[in-house]
Amino acid sequence: MNSEWTDPFAEEERQQRRERQRFWRNVSRVGDFYAWLIGVVAVFALLALLFGMYGFVRQSVAAFLSTMFGGLR
Repeated sequence: MNSEWTDPFAEEERQQRRERQRFWRNVSRVGDFYAWLIGVVAVFALLALLFGMYGFVRQSVAAFLSTMFGGLR
């Protein structure tokens, strides 16, 4: 056998495998980007809920205390 001879079909299969790997690697990168984006949006939404809840509790406690101490007089 001649060691310099390569199978053209095997080379074509290797090329197709490399193209598939490249495609799925790019799909993975896009997925990672969207995962980061969704994560950042979720964190900001949770922070907004937290600050909204803080304002609600602060207002409720102030109303409760004013009712309690106003009613004791």
